[in-house]
This record gives sequence, C-alpha cells and structure tokens, in this order.
Amino acid sequence: MRLLQRSVRHFGGIAGLAAITLILAGCADPGHPASPPPPQPDPAQMAMIPLQVGDTLEVVLSGTPMPIAPLTFVLSGSGSISLPLLDPNIQAIGKTPHELEQIIHDLYVPKVFTHISVTATPGLRFYYVSGAINQTSNTKQPYTGKVTVLGAIGAAGGFNDYAAKKRVQLTRQDGTIFFEDCVKALKNPKLDMEVLPGDKIFVDKETMSEVLPHLFGH
Repeated sequence: MRLLQRSVRHFGGIAGLAAITLILAGCADPGHPASPPPPQPDPAQMAMIPLQVGDTLEVVLSGTPMPIAPLTFVLSGSGSISLPLLDPNIQAIGKTPHELEQIIHDLYVPKVFTHISVTATPGLRFYYVSGAINQTSNTKQPYTGKVTVLGAIGAAGGFNDYAAKKRVQLTRQDGTIFFEDCVKALKNPKLDMEVLPGDKIFVDKETMSEVLPHLFGH
C-alpha cells in the first residue's frame, strides 16, 4: 500500500496508474536498507581539519609575562589573523588548528617571549544535507568529528521514500563535486566518503527509470 501511494504522489496521472498496474500484477517492493546511525563525536579530529572561510577561531596565549586576553576571530576572505606584537598578519585559512598553534608559537619564541603556550580552537562548524531526506526543517548540521556521507544523512533524518540513493552528490567548499552510490557504500564502507566542514550533501529524487526496477523486484 505504501508503494502504491508513493507511485501516485511521485509520478501522478498515467505514470502513477501504470506503476499501480505493475504492482497489482505481482511486483513486490524489496525495501531499502536502513542508514547507519551517525558516528560518535571525535573532538581530536577537529584540530586536524583545515580552517575555512566563515570559521570562528579562538586563540589563547598563555605563559606570557603579562596576561593576554583570549582572541576571537571570524575568518574572512583574506583568511589572516592579527596577533599582539607580531607583524605581519598570519594566514589561517588552509591551516589546521594544530598547524596554526605551531606557527604562532615559533613566531613568538624566542624572538618575543622565551616561552609561550598556544591553543587555537575552532568554533562550531557545520555541513549541510538537503533533498530527499526525512528531516526537511533544518539542513544545517553541526560538525562534531569525523563523519561519512551515510552518517551525515543518518544524522539529518535518513533517506525518505523518494531518495535516489545511488547518486548522492557531495560538494566541497571549493566547489569540487563528487557522487556516491550509497547502496554500494552501505555494503563496502571504503566507498563511503568523508564529509568535511562546509560540505554540502544533496539527495536527489529517483527518476521513473530508477523506480521501475524496484517495482519488478530487481
């Protein structure tokens, strides 16, 4: 019954009636495998992801002769940050927080201070999931650590009944586009691509040519 209703809503008119005819002729819906649950947070991973445009960043300098208040930055298109007693500015975009800590430390020690501790902590970062998913009210998802395409879709509510699972689009922040066959990735985790902060995942709807094999049980 669910597939009957789906066919009518998705295609409507003659196409929907044709799908119903095939179902009544004995075609069965084999069902879809469930998406895996989202991964557990991995805070250590955050320090190893390169900083990007729009990220917020807090830099704490400790061990200085006089206390320096924590410094907060929003990384703009220039991608640089300005720190006390240092000239010129430091390029932050493209560096991981861990790399940035080392760069800042080496600029201060020993030219400015004999010793210093540096902590660079990114603010909350996000990725985006949209399209044929169960959750439609909020496509913005917090990035809390390593996550794959299947995990990201699961965290966003999972595939809905119309999802084209075999051609999910992943767009990196730099505009590079990849496609993942999530049916194959569910069977072989090596095919499940990692999602980075700023990535956009789009789940398209199935076309008629993609739905018909389900109706025939293939």
